[in-house]
Amino acid sequence: MPDHLLDAVVAAANVSHLPANTYLWSMAEQTASVYGVVSGCVRTAIPSAQGHEFAINDCEVGTWLGAPCLVNDGGRVIEAKTLVASELLVISRKSMLGFAEEWPLLYRNLLRHNVEESRGLYVLLTGMAFYPLRARVAGRLLELIKERGVAIDGGTRLSSKLSQNDFAQLAVGSRQRVNKIFREWDKSGLIENCDDYLLIRDVAALEREIMPFE
Repeated sequence: MPDHLLDAVVAAANVSHLPANTYLWSMAEQTASVYGVVSGCVRTAIPSAQGHEFAINDCEVGTWLGAPCLVNDGGRVIEAKTLVASELLVISRKSMLGFAEEWPLLYRNLLRHNVEESRGLYVLLTGMAFYPLRARVAGRLLELIKERGVAIDGGTRLSSKLSQNDFAQLAVGSRQRVNKIFREWDKSGLIENCDDYLLIRDVAALEREIMPFE
């Protein structure tokens, strides 16, 4: 962005401090802001009438959310809420559209961002349609290794804490079934809990867990 326009974006942005489990927006809500994650983490998900959630993505520092409000006045088809206390930049729809009109490259970048998000969602839907729960959990875990994995002696440790309930939401399965999968992997030496952080001892073995059912 040109410096003068970047200064205008900074001037238009408000900083919002939200506690954990606070909704940025809920399902079907109309929104009029774009959010940037400065600290913490925001989870996007699709809720069901029965109270279950299909977690789509955990958005960490540097992620932008809410761009659909720039092209669609309808209600949102997903929800977004903080997983931990988070700090967010909030820029109004009106301001963002003004910046994009002055600097059209912003539209191209938003399009590229949307395509990347769509690809990720299609991968999730493929897993839901064609892979059993065990493979879905392994796939989510491998993605987390790429995003948050830290190499240490004995394997790769995730840099953030995730409960088995989190994995159940990420893989769309019951906590009991996910708990059973983790017990089996722990018994076989594939994973281990290390000071409340998950340690993956054998990434190659985890990759072999991703096999479509026949």
